[in-house]
Amino acid sequence: MAVDLIAVDFEPMAARVEVAAGSSVMDAARLAGVGIASTCGGEGSCGRCRVTLLGPDLPAPSEADLRFLSPAEIGMGQRLACRTPVTAERRVHVPTASLVTGQRLQLDGPPSHVPVDAAVRAFEVEAEPPSLIDPRSDLDRVLSALDAAGVPGLAADPAVVRQLTPLVRRTGWRVAAYVRDRDIVGFEAPGRSAVGLAVDLGTTKIAGYLVDLATGDVLAAEGLLNPQISRGEDVIARLAHAARDSAGAEDLARTVRAGLDGLAGSLAATAGAARDQIADAVIVGNTAMHHLLLGLPVRQLALAPFVAAASGPLDVRAADLGLALAPDCRIHFLPCIGGFVGADATAMVIATDLDRLDRVALGIDIGTNTEIVLRRPGVDGLVAASCASGPAFEGGHIRDGMRAGDGAIERVRLDGPAPEVEVIGGVAPLGICGSGVVDAVAELRRTGCIDHRGRFVADAPGVSRGDAGALQFDLVGAARSGTGREIAITQGDVREIQLAKGAIAAGIGILLDATQTPPEAVTEVIVAGAFGTYLDLDSALAIGLLPRLSNARCVQVGNAAGTGARSALLSLRERERARGVARHASYLDLTSYEDFHRRFAHSMLFDRPVTRSQ
Repeated sequence: MAVDLIAVDFEPMAARVEVAAGSSVMDAARLAGVGIASTCGGEGSCGRCRVTLLGPDLPAPSEADLRFLSPAEIGMGQRLACRTPVTAERRVHVPTASLVTGQRLQLDGPPSHVPVDAAVRAFEVEAEPPSLIDPRSDLDRVLSALDAAGVPGLAADPAVVRQLTPLVRRTGWRVAAYVRDRDIVGFEAPGRSAVGLAVDLGTTKIAGYLVDLATGDVLAAEGLLNPQISRGEDVIARLAHAARDSAGAEDLARTVRAGLDGLAGSLAATAGAARDQIADAVIVGNTAMHHLLLGLPVRQLALAPFVAAASGPLDVRAADLGLALAPDCRIHFLPCIGGFVGADATAMVIATDLDRLDRVALGIDIGTNTEIVLRRPGVDGLVAASCASGPAFEGGHIRDGMRAGDGAIERVRLDGPAPEVEVIGGVAPLGICGSGVVDAVAELRRTGCIDHRGRFVADAPGVSRGDAGALQFDLVGAARSGTGREIAITQGDVREIQLAKGAIAAGIGILLDATQTPPEAVTEVIVAGAFGTYLDLDSALAIGLLPRLSNARCVQVGNAAGTGARSALLSLRERERARGVARHASYLDLTSYEDFHRRFAHSMLFDRPVTRSQ
């Protein structure tokens, strides 16, 4: 039976799609390629997917609309995309603050100085052309030329042979063969060096690098938002989406694979390389991202004791994941350590040499899922833990939160009569990103606007009551904002930061206690990750997000996981080192620690106010 389709137009991007009656506006946006933000994966519990319905006959607001939108906003046609069914042709305006595009992405990390010892090497040879007296196959001719060049005993997959036959007739029987062990992974025209793809697959962001496998030079670097975001911004929401049924898991895998394939193509175009030159790849990510990409079972990963389906290093054919690279290119996945401490933490360790330090140090990769690794030389090597710090540092669950793109407030100071804010892109502010929220909360505590429990002080300067009567602090008035309403920090926002910082602080404290490591023994705190790059350390210390350790210095290193992925791409020795790191590291499940809940609750509190100079 034919299904009636209804047209939906999205503005201002001029995207049009037809969907079945009863589909949600969020479903239509996904089909149209319009990325609308959603923390909850379309469950109606985050309020991030605000859109404005244009035209007459607006649908009645849902319960979620009434919970997240004011009567005035509902009257103007605002609705949550995930809760709004498509029942008639509709024009939908998507405000900038609701889009997942345009985020500033951190690609730089500590430099990689590993000697090049790549898994794939290129050999240029010239084969004898066929004749009536020498009718050997195309592959045999090239294998003979490679044998004569000192590379004997090779084999090639049929997909590689399909590439060879037309190529040698274009190049006059001169080819570059890309060789891994005893296998030819692809052929290209002479002069085209083998390149590799390194990827840091984050919950929120993906960073990709195209690297020359002979020289180690980075030819192109690019980032994008993980397209799985529209199915849920945090790990747990995506695991739930995948666990509902096989279609959910396939949807998440297909979505991120398409994103990675597009990233590979974009990097190749930027570098002036052909996709067939990408002869090797390394991907790192936390355990959940690793499983969702590979289509591994995740139900058991979401329940205590959080057991991975596979945690060791894996080599997977790129073609099996839908990536159009060299015909027999393999993707190497670094090993996970345990629980949600994944290959990105392993990569962070080798990038920062945390496993080789001769002093006690902490490595902290702050994100939606935060990994903490403690180095204790001569005792137990490495001990790792993870905590669900949530999306607050990415602007999630914050009333006016947004990701770090143009229009996001990233710095806040309360030194004068009016708040001083710095806005990414120098445009009218649209919202506030994670580093700005941390700054704002630190300043509110410093100036006495919130107490040690995180509650607003009603009579403190600048504290007012919002439309619903709840206390808040306005950072930007409605007349100065780009949204037409004030941008404020609410009581709920402060609580979200308390939850996030409480999880991280408790994790660090428990890790030190469980290993009997005195806080004064720690001499270095390595802060990694995109959020950690832009974080104001004074603000992080002021609110207790990072611990005040008397003998430790804090170092911000950027995207260390991306650097570790590049190192593993360029060096078989680094891959073996990564195996050793994962094999010998201990994993501590914080939630099983008997004192966890008390420590977590205590860590949500704020210390006494301190000045920024302390």
